[in-house]
Amino acid sequence: MKNIYRSIALLVILLSGCATNVAPINKPGNDVSIVKVNEVQKKIASCVAEVNQSEDAKYVDEHILVLTEKSPNAKELFNSSDKIASDQAAVLKRFKESTLKCRAIVNELPSSALVAVYTNFYINIDAVYKDLIDKRITIGVANQERSMRIQYAKERWAQILKAEKGSS
Repeated sequence: MKNIYRSIALLVILLSGCATNVAPINKPGNDVSIVKVNEVQKKIASCVAEVNQSEDAKYVDEHILVLTEKSPNAKELFNSSDKIASDQAAVLKRFKESTLKCRAIVNELPSSALVAVYTNFYINIDAVYKDLIDKRITIGVANQERSMRIQYAKERWAQILKAEKGSS
């Protein structure tokens, strides 16, 4: 429980830097557009969908982390008190490596604030993976923390887009 609070506090500190220096989208004189943001989002989604078709991703989705809406064991994974096994950790590491190509696409976003949302998300997700692999947290806690980080990133993304649209 102490680690959860520590992780949340660290997350707040890390992500609080996102609130400043928002790069404008659709401002006059700026060639950044919501169309470009949507194009990059589609590229990222396509890449993630491709990665999620791999055998490693399917294994992770079924036995370690809920990656897709169709995860067959989502309820069990969110409630699991099991620590990750060494063979599972090896698969998770390979899966994470396979996501790196998708992460690189983020740099094509036309706004540094939007890039920061993804960058901070990946930093925090990697911390969850590390804690899981190092057996500091259970599979259930890892899924809960991952879910919180996804939700926070979605909310932060929406805030930035709303602010950017309002400032143009």
